[in-house]
Amino acid sequence: MMGLQEFLADNYRIELSAFRTVLDGIPAEAFATARLGHSPAWHALHIADWLRLTMLGDKTPNYHYLGWEDAAWVAGLGTEPAPLNEDATKADILARLDTVSAQAVAYLQNASDADMEGMTFSPSAPNGERPRLAAVGLHLRHVAYHRGQVVLGQKA
Repeated sequence: MMGLQEFLADNYRIELSAFRTVLDGIPAEAFATARLGHSPAWHALHIADWLRLTMLGDKTPNYHYLGWEDAAWVAGLGTEPAPLNEDATKADILARLDTVSAQAVAYLQNASDADMEGMTFSPSAPNGERPRLAAVGLHLRHVAYHRGQVVLGQKA
């Protein structure tokens, strides 16, 4: 029988693969072109940043694609240059997304029951924290939302 962690890892693997497939379909010359708010490059960097922050607990202060850059809680997270910017090559941005995605899936595969308990950082929660399992589920839907945004942007 499949355990909770393997179930979560499979669902993330599937959703991140679907997101990656949509991004693969964007021509390289249009990858950094914003339509309906943000470019496909921004969406890829955004999901990579959120995976790092919420799933991996990476506190490296080089976040620039969280989408909350004007919020006070982000001030200390973006004091260093971003690992990549939207104008990087499509291949480099997708490689970054792939690396962070693989790390997130590996984290879920190796997580213990205790890792799934307790609270985790979640800026949209009233107190800034959310039960870890709820946060992981919310983030999975967040990836799907951005996959849809990229698709809609290509139709504009």
